[in-house]
Amino acid sequence: MNKNLTLLGTVFFLWGNITAINSVLIIFFYQYFHLSWQQSILITVIFYVAPFLTCLPCSALIARRGYRTVLLLSLALSAIGCLMLTLALQQDSFILSLIAMFVVATGVAAMQVVANPYLTLLSAPHKRIGNLCLASAVNSLGTTLAPLLVALLLELSPVDIPAREEPISMLWLYLAGFSLALIAGVFLLRLPDVERPEKTASGTHHSWHNRELMFSVAAIFVYVGVEVALATSLVKYLVTISGWSTTIAMSLVSFYWGGALAGRFLYGLFADRIGNYYPFLVATLTCAIAVVMAMYLNDLSGGYLLILTGLGNSILYPIIFGHTINKNPAIANLSAAAMVMAGIGGAVIPWLQAICIDEINLRASFVLPVVLYLILALWGQRNLRPGNAVICAEKGRA
Repeated sequence: MNKNLTLLGTVFFLWGNITAINSVLIIFFYQYFHLSWQQSILITVIFYVAPFLTCLPCSALIARRGYRTVLLLSLALSAIGCLMLTLALQQDSFILSLIAMFVVATGVAAMQVVANPYLTLLSAPHKRIGNLCLASAVNSLGTTLAPLLVALLLELSPVDIPAREEPISMLWLYLAGFSLALIAGVFLLRLPDVERPEKTASGTHHSWHNRELMFSVAAIFVYVGVEVALATSLVKYLVTISGWSTTIAMSLVSFYWGGALAGRFLYGLFADRIGNYYPFLVATLTCAIAVVMAMYLNDLSGGYLLILTGLGNSILYPIIFGHTINKNPAIANLSAAAMVMAGIGGAVIPWLQAICIDEINLRASFVLPVVLYLILALWGQRNLRPGNAVICAEKGRA
């Protein structure tokens, strides 16, 4: 990729770090603030509710000000939110942490709304899904390294609960600096803008009547939900069932995200040769089988199977997102906003699984991810199968 796409890829890396840190720090908040599991999961709920509230205004701003301006705004929000989180932890305030996480999540949501179509539209048409996969692989690099970094920080500087000392606040300070460095990069590299999309009002009306887009939004809701649910429950599975320490369990989550890194990188190199349908179907069904086996085994081997679902998850997001943007380039900003809003599944589905964990048990809660993987397989059958894709596209325009 050229320097412009590389810069945008680095934005993917930043929000990958923030997303993964958010998921693994649930157990940190759980222990540090002496919360219930449902209370600690509020950090993730806030993180995925924010995009639902901010994505459409962000899309409208893209139509008025362009992709470049909104990218700068998203990075500024990220920096401000990270600085707020640093202060919140130093002040020992869970409420302020929730508010700060909302600001961070707003910035990350804006990054996703702008960067996904921005990178896609800067790419040659035949390279769009492949480039999006490669950028998503960079995103997965961030999600892979972040849990390792958190585990290392906690190992080298363990939390001193009585003294209320912890190393995590400095991590958010570094992320704020990274966001500011990317803002400088946008100016230094003179990142070009792309043609602004059509006006928001007409585009919104067209979007809500595009059935294929609505099915894609639902698919993103399910995908983000199941991926985050497994990432958050995986730590609890490894600690409770597999008997690992919290620090080791956090570090093992990096292999879950590492599967996404490997899968996206490999698929991004060969996407234009092997197509979307069969890889998508194999990935969803294999993940469903892996989760069923983890429920059956209920031991360390089951933990490894759950980690391997990260590899299956790797290609789902770029295929759904890239396929939808390719079908609707004229409303790319609105399509991106609607699909990022659907990321609220990352709040709803982990919350539902948390209720199942507290009210039933951890083992039974994994029935939910199995059902969701089967739903995703049905989406792939309807939208990606070569014969069906044409029919669906015609129905969407009807």
